[in-house]
Amino acid sequence: MIIKGAMVCDANGEQRGDVRIKEGKITQVGRSILPQDNEEILDAENLVLLPGAIDLNTRVSDGILSKENLLKLSHKAAMGGITQALLLPDCKPTLSSELGLELLNAIKEELRAEIIGIAEAVNVESKKLNELALLYKKGAKGIFAKSNTDGNLLRRACEFAEMFDVPMFFACEDESLSANGAMNDGELSSLLGLPAIPTLSETKEVAQMSEMARFMGVKSVFLAIASQRSVEIIQQLKNTLSKKRDQKVQLHLQTSIHHLLLTENLCRNYNTAAKIKPPLKSESTRKQLVESLKKGDIALLTSLQSEKSLTQKDLAFEEAAFGVDMIANFMGLCYTLLVKTEHLTLSEFSRILSFNPANVLGFTQKGLIAQGYDADLVLFDPKATSAVDDTESPYYDSIIHGQVKRVFVGGKEIIF
Repeated sequence: MIIKGAMVCDANGEQRGDVRIKEGKITQVGRSILPQDNEEILDAENLVLLPGAIDLNTRVSDGILSKENLLKLSHKAAMGGITQALLLPDCKPTLSSELGLELLNAIKEELRAEIIGIAEAVNVESKKLNELALLYKKGAKGIFAKSNTDGNLLRRACEFAEMFDVPMFFACEDESLSANGAMNDGELSSLLGLPAIPTLSETKEVAQMSEMARFMGVKSVFLAIASQRSVEIIQQLKNTLSKKRDQKVQLHLQTSIHHLLLTENLCRNYNTAAKIKPPLKSESTRKQLVESLKKGDIALLTSLQSEKSLTQKDLAFEEAAFGVDMIANFMGLCYTLLVKTEHLTLSEFSRILSFNPANVLGFTQKGLIAQGYDADLVLFDPKATSAVDDTESPYYDSIIHGQVKRVFVGGKEIIF
């Protein structure tokens, strides 16, 4: 098949041209590719061809691991231009078991977007280290750890991550500080009379985990960071390592698209659609995080997908579950912010959504549109707009710029 006439864009640049796909791979990229006999031609004039987005922070609906919920997540991810989604293991039953990963492997052919799993460092019930070597053999692509994990167990988990050359994924939260908190700590939480989550619950844990990552020498992803102080802590350590020419330690900061587009003001009137964890922050923090992303201090974006059923959301604010379900609009939301509002180039846009996360996972055949790479591709219409009409969404009545038109995973078109 040849995708013809698109604006072909990836982290290396933009050019109008054609892309040939054969047996799930990109076999040729050029200004004009002559079709072979009976070769399928797909006219992509006026569309942008991008590598599929890779989201490194998703959860199944209501935290319940089942075939139905995995298929639902995969379907919505593909709609949002995501061709690969990393599923966090803190679900029930846990993904950090042979059965959990085997379920993922068993339904692989039925998935639209690819879903990959990671192992949780410690068994929640036994408080012992999981069988990380076995889970790695079953397909786990990294190790997930909460920052309040026992230090010795965390050290051993890092040793496994270094041995297998996979990333550590850190969820940084002091649960003793954030317990019972419902929104960001500030004037608005006081005005609404709601228990708050202080920024300190994140920043002190980021400092601790960054020191663990430095000492153990492991590639690390700090999940869903929502504080500028957290960015500063990691950047200071990066600068120190750079001066020492220490290239071994890799520290990657991730934030959610929602923390770059929305603020805590949405929580007014006790709007549970805006109850997200980490909590939405002030306008000044939002602006600082956007600038950190543009500078490259934050390298990864996530949809923070954590769908909750209406029975868990349609409650009093304090009782409602944390969660947001916007993965089906992910690429459009990112385009609205990064390109339409902040005027990043399409190449910079693609680097953040595709190349950077592929690099974190060590995937050398994903994230670019080049010969030999997997044909995980998205045809995107930058001129299309849509209005969010879901009253349960924090984006209700907002305009999203850009729209995913067609998605290919391993060269096969995904039908929505």
